Amino acid sequence: MTRNNGRWERGVKGLLIGMMAMMCAACGEPEQGVPEMNEQERQTVEAYTETLAPVCMGRFQVEMPEQLALRSSSLTVNSAEISARRMSRTMFNQFIDKRQDELSSIDPIHKQDSPYLKNVIERNGGIVIIDHNESRHMPDAARMLEGYKFDGLTMLSVKLKAIDVDDDRYKEQWKFRTSNKADRLKQVEYLLRHLHPRKIGEMPEGPGLCFENGFLAGSAEERIPGAALKSREETVSMTFVDRDRRDVYINLHTDNTVAENDTLLDRTSAAEKALSDDTNFSVLRRGKVVLKGISQAEEWLVTETTDQRIKGHYFNLEANSKVGSPETPYIDISFRNGDFPHGEDRPAIDKASLTDAEAVGLWDAITRTFRPRPGAF
Repeated sequence: MTRNNGRWERGVKGLLIGMMAMMCAACGEPEQGVPEMNEQERQTVEAYTETLAPVCMGRFQVEMPEQLALRSSSLTVNSAEISARRMSRTMFNQFIDKRQDELSSIDPIHKQDSPYLKNVIERNGGIVIIDHNESRHMPDAARMLEGYKFDGLTMLSVKLKAIDVDDDRYKEQWKFRTSNKADRLKQVEYLLRHLHPRKIGEMPEGPGLCFENGFLAGSAEERIPGAALKSREETVSMTFVDRDRRDVYINLHTDNTVAENDTLLDRTSAAEKALSDDTNFSVLRRGKVVLKGISQAEEWLVTETTDQRIKGHYFNLEANSKVGSPETPYIDISFRNGDFPHGEDRPAIDKASLTDAEAVGLWDAITRTFRPRPGAF
């Protein structure tokens, strides 16, 4: 398996913060430069921890401060991109009509690939699947299947590429290339039927994956009809950004297709050597971490010069590195302070919002609660 390119319990206020230091000292190497909090720093961290609430993320859950808002979420299952958006029934109907009109108006580069919109398939349960060319620049053998379902004031969506070479003009390719559109249609329909809306803060029961506004029901071992592989490939990412301190954010990522040959701590020596010329670089803490229900967890907490050319923080936690599987997905959690997430406005700032002690306090309060959701697998 290969590395994914994309790698990058309620709060107990002051008592929780004190417990964090003891927990970290017991589960790895001693702290290396995390300063003791002063009263102002303690108040800053307590303002975060007193609003901790459970968040469902993929097949896991984590306590997240209310101050950190979900900015982006993605779910990919066996190459299918899955999303959910709140809207009314009228808006959903308008969306479907507009989407069909948009696709109908597209002219392929070559007339032989016309029409661009090939078919609109309606299934019981309000499912609509749109079959169209993947691109106006590509032969129409390359298809895109867009599936939609309206449920609970939510539009649930699945997008998946497919191949259709059934036309006689592709006859010369039949010896080495076959159509998979029929199978991919089964996959899209299966996913749509197992997708359900999810309210903010809702923690589902039973096996499945949480993503923004939605939940995909199904065990980690359950085969998906029509998928190219028998095993499930699941990748989930969520990014939470501080509502006021926009240079403070955390990204959580899981991928059950990744199994590494090494661990995070195996790689830190090379990373630290590469950062040795950075005048703002220092290691605040590195070592193993104990997380409930998760093995092989390690962390690396450093200061560095950010893209804003100021001293900031990059913290990383990696788990299940060598044991990645459907039951033990690879986990990557990263935190930044003093920089801005991709796509955000990037105003000039002269210092990071949080101090060393505040950044570590917030990091500990969140990451030590990350664990499998009961019954999720």
